[in-house]
Amino acid sequence: MNKSDKDRLTISAVGDISLGDHPVCAGFGMRRAFAKKAEGVLGEISHVFKDSDICIGNLETVTSNAGLKPLWLPSYEMRGNPSALAFVKSAGIDTLGVANNHAMQHGRKAFADMTKQIEGAGISVIGLDEGGRTRLKKVVHESGNESIVYSISTRPEEWDDSPEGVPYSLREANDKLIEEAKLLRQQCSGFLICSIHWGLEFLDYPGPDQVELGRQLIDAGVDVVLGHHSHVLQPVERYKKGLIFYSLGNFVFDLWPRSTKLTTVAKVRLEAGHEPEYECVPVEIADDLTLSVASPSAAKEIASLLSWDRYESLLGKPSEEEYTQLYFDETKEFRYSSYRYFARNLHRYPPWFLVQSLARTALRRLTGS
Repeated sequence: MNKSDKDRLTISAVGDISLGDHPVCAGFGMRRAFAKKAEGVLGEISHVFKDSDICIGNLETVTSNAGLKPLWLPSYEMRGNPSALAFVKSAGIDTLGVANNHAMQHGRKAFADMTKQIEGAGISVIGLDEGGRTRLKKVVHESGNESIVYSISTRPEEWDDSPEGVPYSLREANDKLIEEAKLLRQQCSGFLICSIHWGLEFLDYPGPDQVELGRQLIDAGVDVVLGHHSHVLQPVERYKKGLIFYSLGNFVFDLWPRSTKLTTVAKVRLEAGHEPEYECVPVEIADDLTLSVASPSAAKEIASLLSWDRYESLLGKPSEEEYTQLYFDETKEFRYSSYRYFARNLHRYPPWFLVQSLARTALRRLTGS
């Protein structure tokens, strides 16, 4: 439980954080980058977080060695080394959400161990479901009012089909999600912040259903919506007296398309009786996976991606069905780009991962899966 000045709150928020190697980067992705560069991965942008009461990110990979088989690709991929959490903490990020579609990728024991590892690193965990309620982060103000930060996911569960459900805050029905927001608003005398894993990947603007849900959350009493999952930046909307960041993109990640390497730190300042103020600090992910404040040209691109005017200027905004088709098209292009990236980097793969990757790719081509 944090403390803050009277009825004021400053938040820094980032998007998806992966501490493990993407399957196409097995052996030279984020896990390897932290092993080689340690605090150097985040060192150049750590100053951005210094003046915030809370710094929030979405932990997109299971960060646990529980059950790890180091030479078996399915066990190794998208799995972070817990030692990297210390570098996340030292950079200034103090709160991590674990409600997302990769949370259960390595099983329940690894997920449970991950939450212990996060807490052991001095970082707060949000997005756990405990007795039907989501674990919150509370900030007590000098006035006695309390602000709440919570984390949920609307993305379908991919790894765990247990009848008892998953241990993170998965929300499959929008009406229940909105009722939850209304209930939290009743319990919250300060500011209410929702971190949400939602939408579709690789599209740089939200779909119509996503816009509707974001606005419903504000109408339900949420002050700030912090979205992620798309791996690319999407616009920021000022709706009524709230803010909706539809996607903060990647933050720490080893994807290769340029669009996934342009990111931001959203700095939001909340004060009772005033509309929220914000700025977005432009950040780039370099080819060696370190982060730095963006160059002027990249900063201009980032500002355009975050602009709500850009969204409003779209001609013939797609229906939800058309938007989904655009997603399928982008996913297909991403798959082809992964083949090209794989071929260019054959020399970087450890032999045991290279053989497994080639075998898995051949199997998928033969089966069409």
